[in-house]
Amino acid sequence: MAQAQVTVSPAFPSPDEPVTITYNATQGTTQLAGLSPIYMHAGVITSAETGTSWQYVRGNWGLNDGVGRMQQVPGQPNLWRLTFVPRQYFNVPAGVPMFRIGMVFREAGPCGGSGQNPCREGKNERGQDIFVNLSQGFQATFTSPPAKQWLMKVGESLAVSFTASQDAALQLFQDGNPVSSAQGRSLNYSFSAQQEGQYVFVGAATRNGIIESDTLRVTVAASLQAELPSGAMRGINYLSDTEVLFVLEAPNKHFAHVIGDFNDWQILPAFQMMQTPDKEFFWLQMDGLSPGEEYIFQYLVDGQIRIADPYAAKISRGGPFGDAEIIAQGRYPGLKPYPSGKTEFEASYLQTNKPAFEWQHLDYEKPAPEDLVIYELLVRDFTDARSYAAVRERLPYLKSLGINALELMPIKEFEGNLSWGYNPAFFFAADKFYGPEVELKKLIDEAHGLGMVVLLDMVLNHAFGQNPMVRLYNEGDYGRPLPENPWFNVEPKHPFNVGYDFNHESKYTQFFVDTVNHYWLHEFRFDGYRYDLSKGFTQNNTGDNVAAWSAYDASRVALLKRMYDEVRKHHQDAYLILEHFADNSEERELSDYGFMLWGNMNGAGRALSRGESASLNGGWHVNRNWKDPHLVGYMESHDEERLMFESLNFGRTGGGLNLRNLPDAVDRQQMLAALFMSIPGPKMIWQFGEFGYDLELNNDRLGIKPTRWEYLDNADRRRLFDLHAFLFKEKVQNPLFKPDQANIDLGGSLKRVHLRKGTQHLFIFGNTGLSEQNFDITFPTTGTWYDVLARQETQIPVANQQLRLKPNQFYILSTQPIALNQQGISRSEPFPNLVTSLSVERGVLQVFPNPASDRVFIRLPEDDEIRSVQLIDMQGRECLFTQTIRPEQEIALSISHLPEGLYIWKVKGQRSAYTGKILKK
Repeated sequence: MAQAQVTVSPAFPSPDEPVTITYNATQGTTQLAGLSPIYMHAGVITSAETGTSWQYVRGNWGLNDGVGRMQQVPGQPNLWRLTFVPRQYFNVPAGVPMFRIGMVFREAGPCGGSGQNPCREGKNERGQDIFVNLSQGFQATFTSPPAKQWLMKVGESLAVSFTASQDAALQLFQDGNPVSSAQGRSLNYSFSAQQEGQYVFVGAATRNGIIESDTLRVTVAASLQAELPSGAMRGINYLSDTEVLFVLEAPNKHFAHVIGDFNDWQILPAFQMMQTPDKEFFWLQMDGLSPGEEYIFQYLVDGQIRIADPYAAKISRGGPFGDAEIIAQGRYPGLKPYPSGKTEFEASYLQTNKPAFEWQHLDYEKPAPEDLVIYELLVRDFTDARSYAAVRERLPYLKSLGINALELMPIKEFEGNLSWGYNPAFFFAADKFYGPEVELKKLIDEAHGLGMVVLLDMVLNHAFGQNPMVRLYNEGDYGRPLPENPWFNVEPKHPFNVGYDFNHESKYTQFFVDTVNHYWLHEFRFDGYRYDLSKGFTQNNTGDNVAAWSAYDASRVALLKRMYDEVRKHHQDAYLILEHFADNSEERELSDYGFMLWGNMNGAGRALSRGESASLNGGWHVNRNWKDPHLVGYMESHDEERLMFESLNFGRTGGGLNLRNLPDAVDRQQMLAALFMSIPGPKMIWQFGEFGYDLELNNDRLGIKPTRWEYLDNADRRRLFDLHAFLFKEKVQNPLFKPDQANIDLGGSLKRVHLRKGTQHLFIFGNTGLSEQNFDITFPTTGTWYDVLARQETQIPVANQQLRLKPNQFYILSTQPIALNQQGISRSEPFPNLVTSLSVERGVLQVFPNPASDRVFIRLPEDDEIRSVQLIDMQGRECLFTQTIRPEQEIALSISHLPEGLYIWKVKGQRSAYTGKILKK
């Protein structure tokens, strides 16, 4: 056997003899079951016995030309085989060594390697190439059973096969006594398990005086039953500095043994676990451990299934992309190597007398849910070091940005080392690629010390194939769950599922979910969760029907409320956020219950970034008819294309504007940020959006993205950062951003946000169109306002104004001063002074607005009254003359009918005469 999904015949394939490769299409990272036909793409390793570099490749990727086409095994629709002589098939010259065959498998179809319709690719369970070793001479091994340690029950029989690569004299010994012999390449023997004990079989093959041997250890066991000790919990129970109690939940399995460093990975009677009478649990109490020493161990279930503890806090992984890579890169000081050669599959750690982490910042203020300003962050891509420690070093940067909540994308132990983290395998272990768990705790602790809460992106919709609860009841080593699996559905119940779908109505899953939720809030002091794909918490089978999946689902609501209530029993102030995207009636009900929910406005944000028309009104919870501000609005997330990418690559032009030029694109992003971030309620930004990250997401969706910290050295990008920092700090600290009343219209070209707190007002508006336009704007109040970005005072004499705005021109106006330390953040012109104040002999005369397009007001000093007004154009022609019937201090003149240009006004008052200029626009 080469890999779980590939078998080879004969057992020792030779480069110059026929070999049959059989592929199980239900195994591996991408299951190709049900597709026809299957193609093998393969090559030969000629460099070394453990090499991985293919030579003499056969197969034309994406072409269904017959090269590498496999034949379906009759009666076995998921098994495909190909028979060939390796040296002839690969056309390898005589004398060139052939150590291994490397292979991957693909579906047939109209596909082309890396284009828009790529072939699905079947690799091994770790996403790597599959290898078959070729015989390099005289060898011998046990080929049955498939493992060199085997567990049996009393009364069972075992077929033992010992095979040589060439004809030889074969002998089989049981506990030192000869039991069978044969001449040729294969010896078969049937062993009957009559009583408990350990049996050692040794096979010996002799050819030309050379002896090759192999050893098989068989354990015959009977069921041991006892009640679970009082107070025992699932997983590793630490009883003292030297003693632990193992508890494994494995309903209706027959046997379980603990194997590990402490017993040299042997199946020994002393390490057989007790089974509870109800057949729900296995347990074993073990003493004699060295205090503080780390041990690696596994559970061996029914003699065949090797799994790590599902509740373990640290996992050991084999393979080139497991712990070996972490050790080689120095990512985890002192990490023990995986026990290669002693076991296979994932293993778990235990450590008694583990040093406790000393938390330094236990007394920190948590913002109200509606005041959260969240920064979503992927540890892998936030720094080039890709570590918890490196993120911690950048916390002052995040503090300077003004956010008050940090949201980490999934950091639970996931498959592989480089990932977004949505492929979880172990739900209680922090992924080691980013460093030791103590570094994660330091990151959280220091964030708390800087006034930031820390949220965890929690994946509870699914698990991937390395998860022990999947592997306890599944097809093969990494296949889909079996119907008797207590935690998982055989097939997912909804669209867009990845991995294996949890059955959230199962009592087993519910206990597991509640334990996971409590663990990270308690042990790591996370402040809350963002639940990934929460719409998938359903047993209502909607298949591939997205609309049906998104419709109101009472059973899903009940499941989520149950989970919410369990969290609240121990963590009253935890933030619980759903990535839901269901029918609004369902989201409103969940919001009313206390959940927060993601509010995706990326589509509108991207359209506006390109210069198209779009509405942002959906980013306000009021427009969704929610009673509480529980909508976490965002225009970018890890799942969405970048706004700046849209501007710079697809931006439109018009009105002197070119959104593909960086300065104009930054102006656009500033305006959108000012409008969107001022909407009441929690907000989120995706890492580096604050300085306009612009690398395409979907060119390599899950791949590593460069950091681009150098963007902060660019003046335009820096002013985008500065505006974000200003907005975030004001949103967190300024009461005006937590209004008593709000009036928001983000639908048309002119987008407006008005916030009122007591007698104070904040008014933000901007032109998202592509042309310069006149807009009728009604100010909430008249009098003194402050142009925040220009850092100057202005007067609003009348509420109804007509203003001419260029594209991208926006203003942040406030009736109370708001400090802004930086100059030049915005390229918009300062807000026009709508009042011309003239010092005259009798006091101050005011003309407003000036410029004007519709009406102009003239107000005399308090001790004077208007008698007549005359308007003259620049050619000296009288355009308007009016006399007052009764004395007035202020008069309004209609000038809408006049051409644009400069005019001279003359006013005769009761006490004095006045003159000045006004611009008609």
